[in-house]
Amino acid sequence: MTSIRERLLQAFQIEYREHLEAIRALLDDLSHRAERSGIAQLDETFRRAHSLKGAARAVDLPAVEQVAHRLETLFARIRSGHVRLDPGVAGAVGRALDLVEDCVTAHAAGGPPPDIAAAIDEIEAVLDGRIPCAQPPAIPPPVVPALPPPSGEESERPVVPARAEESVRVRAVHLDRLLRSSNELATETLIQRRLTGQLIDLDRGLADFDRQWRRVRKAASAMVRECGDHERSSALDRQFESLEQALRAVTRQARGTRRVQQRSGWTLRQLGGELQQEVRQVRMVPAESIFGGFRKMVRDLARDAGKQVEVKVQGLDVEADRMVLQGLKDPVMHLLRNALYHGVEGPEERVAAGKPPLATVLLGFAVSDGRLVAQVEDDGRGVDYDAIRRKAVEGGGFSEAEAGGLERQALLDLIFDPGFSTAGKVDSLAGRGMGLSVVREAATMMNGTVEVRQREPAGTCFRLSVPLSVSTQRLFMVECQGHVYALPTEGVDRLYRIKAENVGTVEGKSIVYLGGQQLPLLSLAHLLALGESSVKVTRNVLPLVVLKNGDRRVAVAIDGFLSIREGLVKDIGVPGARGTMVAGGMLLEDGGIALVLNPFEIVETFRKSGSIRVLTTVEKPVERRVPVILVVDDSLTTRTLEKSILEAHGYQVRLAFDGIEALGRLRAEEIDLVISDIQMPRLDGFGLLQAIKADQALKSLPVILVTSLESREDRERGLALGADAYVMKRKFDQKELLETIGQFL
Repeated sequence: MTSIRERLLQAFQIEYREHLEAIRALLDDLSHRAERSGIAQLDETFRRAHSLKGAARAVDLPAVEQVAHRLETLFARIRSGHVRLDPGVAGAVGRALDLVEDCVTAHAAGGPPPDIAAAIDEIEAVLDGRIPCAQPPAIPPPVVPALPPPSGEESERPVVPARAEESVRVRAVHLDRLLRSSNELATETLIQRRLTGQLIDLDRGLADFDRQWRRVRKAASAMVRECGDHERSSALDRQFESLEQALRAVTRQARGTRRVQQRSGWTLRQLGGELQQEVRQVRMVPAESIFGGFRKMVRDLARDAGKQVEVKVQGLDVEADRMVLQGLKDPVMHLLRNALYHGVEGPEERVAAGKPPLATVLLGFAVSDGRLVAQVEDDGRGVDYDAIRRKAVEGGGFSEAEAGGLERQALLDLIFDPGFSTAGKVDSLAGRGMGLSVVREAATMMNGTVEVRQREPAGTCFRLSVPLSVSTQRLFMVECQGHVYALPTEGVDRLYRIKAENVGTVEGKSIVYLGGQQLPLLSLAHLLALGESSVKVTRNVLPLVVLKNGDRRVAVAIDGFLSIREGLVKDIGVPGARGTMVAGGMLLEDGGIALVLNPFEIVETFRKSGSIRVLTTVEKPVERRVPVILVVDDSLTTRTLEKSILEAHGYQVRLAFDGIEALGRLRAEEIDLVISDIQMPRLDGFGLLQAIKADQALKSLPVILVTSLESREDRERGLALGADAYVMKRKFDQKELLETIGQFL
C-alpha cells in the first residue's frame, strides 16, 4: 500500500514542474513588456515561489525550500522596484530554477543533493546589489501605483489562477485496454451495419417473392377453375390461403427483425462513437508529462560536452495522445543530441564567429492543421552540405562528380539513411549514424513526416509532424484498379475533376495545371505497382487527388472518389522503413481491408522518381442507374444544403415543399429514398410517413427523418410509424446522413 509520503512525493513531482514552467513563462513574458507594466506577472512569480517553498517543506526537501525562499525574496524586491530585472538577474533566476530540478531529480534517484551554496550566494549578491545590471536592461523596474488609476484608464488585472478541474489517476495499461475495447466495438458496429444491410435485402426479397406469389396464385386458380373441378379449386384456394398467411407472417417477422436490428445498430453506432470520442479525450495528456525532464537532460549533456547552452522548452501544455507522445520520445531525444553534437559550437568557436558564447536549443510543441508538430531548433553551425557530400563519396554511393551535382534537398535526404553520419568519431552523443534514421522511421510508422529547414540567421530546425491520436483518424476513401484505399485527410490538399485532354506532357512526364501552378501527375496504380497504370474515367472526366507535404504538391490520378469517414488505422505488419507508402489498414463494412496510405511518403517517392510513365486513360463501362432521392422540407436553405450534399456524392435529387407535394411526386415518378423534415405545413413528416407506409406501392420505400425534434417521444413515434432512420438537425453530420443513405441504396 502506498504511504502518505509517497503520495505526497508523487504530487510534488507534478506540482514543482508546474511552478518552474510558470515562472519561466512569466519571466519570458516580462522580458517583452514595456516600462511600467508587468506587475501582475511579478505577483504571480512571487506566488509561485511561495507555493514551491511550502510544497518543498511538506515533502521535507530543505534544499529546494531554501532556494525557493530566496527566489521569493528576490521577486518581492523586484516587485517593489528595489531590484531591476535585467538579463543578469534573469540568468541568476534561471540557474536557480535549474538547481531546483537537479535537487528533485537527485532525491528521486536516491542520491545526495547538489550543493546549493553557489546559487544561494548568487541570489544574495543580487539582493545586495553586488551584481551590476546588464546594459541595456531587459525590463525597467515596474512602478507600483500609490493610488488607483483615474476612471477610464486601463489597469492590469491581477492574474487569477484558474480553478483546477477534479481529476483521478488511471494506470496507462487500463487506458490501453479501454482503447482496444473501444476499437473492437467500432469493428463490431461495422459488422452490425453489414447485418442490417443483409436484413434489408431479405425484406426486399420477401416483398418481391410476395408479389410474384400473388401472380402465380392468380394464374393457378384461374387454370383450375377453367377445368370445372370446383371441389379441387376450393381445396387449392384453401392451401394457397394457408401458404399466403404463412408467407405474410414470415414477412412481418423479417420486417420487424430488420427494424429492431436497424434501431439497435444505429444505437450501437451512436454509443460506440461517443465511447471512442471519450476514450480519445481521456488519452490526451500534456506534452509536459513525457518531455518535462528534457530540459535538464539537454543541460547535462551540454555540460558533459563542454558547451554552454540555454535550453528553451515551449508548448508543454499542448495535449496529444499519450502513445503519440511516447512514440516521439526517442526521435526528439535523437534530434536534441544531434543539435548538441552537430549544431552547437563551443564557446570559443561561437565568439570567433561573432555569436554570443551561450548557444540556444529550443524544443517546442504545437498543433497545426489538426496534427501535432514537434520542433527542435539550434542557433549553431547549420547544415554542412560539403561534409555530407564528402561522406556520400566516402560511402561509395556517389562519385565526386555525382555528389557535386546533388541539390541541397537531395543531400538532406541522405542524412536520414541508416549508418550515415558526418561525425569524425563515435562517442556518447553521436557518430553511429542511426539517430536520424530512427527519427525518419518513427515518423513514418506514425503516418508522419520529418523536415529539415535552415534557421535564420543561423542554425537548423527539424520539424516532426504526426497525428494527434492513434485511435480513429479522418480518412478519404478512393478507388483504384478495383481496390479501396484510404488517405488521411491531413495530407490531402484539394480534389479535382478535369477533362482528360487537359493533361499535358513536359519532357516525357505528365503534368497538369491546377490552381495556377504546374503539378507533376501520375496514377496511383503506377505508384503502387499494381500492373496496369491506365486510369479509368467516366465521360472523359479524370478524378485527381492533390497531396501535400509541406510546400510540395503532387497530383495523383485515381479511378474514383468514394467517401470520407472516421476509421481505426491498424498495423498490418508493413515495416515502417523509408520509402514505404503503406501506413496500415482499416476494416471495411464488408469485412475487407483497405490499405491506409501515407500521403507524405507518396509525395517524397513521387518527387524522387527518376522514370515517370506518361499517364493514359480508359473509359469506364456504363454504370448502373443513379439512385433518386426525394428531399422534403419547407426550408429553402435546408433543401438547398441537402441537395448540394447529395448531388456532390452522385445522387439525383428531387425536391418537395411539404408532405402533400411529396406524395404527388412519389406517385408520379420512380423514387428510391425519401428524406423528410417533420414540421411542415399542410401535411407534416409524420403524416407523410404514415401515408407512405399505408400505400401498397410505396410501403417498401426507405424513409429517413431529418428533424430538429429531439425528444425521445418524437423519435419513438417516428420509428413506430416505420421510419428507417432518424437524424437530428442540431448535430447534423453529412457523413452520418450519407452513411445512413448508403445502408439503403
